[in-house]
Amino acid sequence: MSDLLNYTTEEVVAEYDRLRDDCGLIDLPNVAQLTLTGDDRKGWLQGQVTNNLRSLDLGASSSFCFCEATGHLVSVCEVWSLQDRFLLTLPKETLPRVLERVEQMVILEDVAAADSSEEYRLLSIQGPRATAELSQFVSLPSLDAGEGTVEGAKVYCLRSNRTGLGGWDVWVPAGEKKALKKLTQAFQPISQQVYDIARLEAGIPLFGVDMNHRTLPPEMGPAFVAKHISYNKGCYMGQEVLMRMHSRGHTNRTWMALYADEPLEAGAAVSHSRREDAGTVTSAAFSPDYGHIGAAMLRNEAAQDRETVRVTTKSGEVEAEVRLMPILRLD
Repeated sequence: MSDLLNYTTEEVVAEYDRLRDDCGLIDLPNVAQLTLTGDDRKGWLQGQVTNNLRSLDLGASSSFCFCEATGHLVSVCEVWSLQDRFLLTLPKETLPRVLERVEQMVILEDVAAADSSEEYRLLSIQGPRATAELSQFVSLPSLDAGEGTVEGAKVYCLRSNRTGLGGWDVWVPAGEKKALKKLTQAFQPISQQVYDIARLEAGIPLFGVDMNHRTLPPEMGPAFVAKHISYNKGCYMGQEVLMRMHSRGHTNRTWMALYADEPLEAGAAVSHSRREDAGTVTSAAFSPDYGHIGAAMLRNEAAQDRETVRVTTKSGEVEAEVRLMPILRLD
């Protein structure tokens, strides 16, 4: 434990262990909720996003990207299907552009979008025991999405894996103080520091940190592509570019994991024996399980599993091993 305490505290380790072994409450202030209604919402969304939503039936969920015609990211979203609406979560900074897309591209379809973030508070219960513990307070759906009741308040319960070991997003009406108090007192909070470690281990990128509006979705790596992109669906904005990249077989750069024996730093330059300007570290953390870890957007010469790169930190040059995301492997 003495070596570990050089980089983190006992409190952080305890929180991390609780998240990995039990569950905890994570605050996600930068996540927005978008409500999509109208009889044509499924067909319209199918024609706009990167994933195939034909099986997005009642209670189901999916993940996808909105893209520009150039293939660059507009937003990364999750969607859950309820009786009369779709609920989407997305980074707050991308919400205006997604609402603009709806305004521009809904012509004759019966589709309406509304920012419902201020009407609800998001309580994200994450960890392997999230389902068992949350079930003591609300009847959870057998599928991925449904409504429940807490202290007389109707809440949305959405299955959501935000740290790698499963969990739920519970959207509680902002005015329902009893329900909010009941749930916030029932689950111990997980700090932003521990959440950042866990989401990095799980290979979950943050918009504005690991990706931005200049990112092409396939650059985020095979695990991201498998979750967010279908190459067997009909047309959508940006499809031509993404299909061309797919048929070519690779991107020019890829978001990869880094392992090191010394601290890494976000923003640090990465070099490789075949390319000096090999990339940039986007996220870095110290994991109680994996040690010094990071994520970097790397050029092809360096973006290979088990390659060795050099990271120039403020404290000097650090050698790191490149690995495919995610760091957390359950097999």
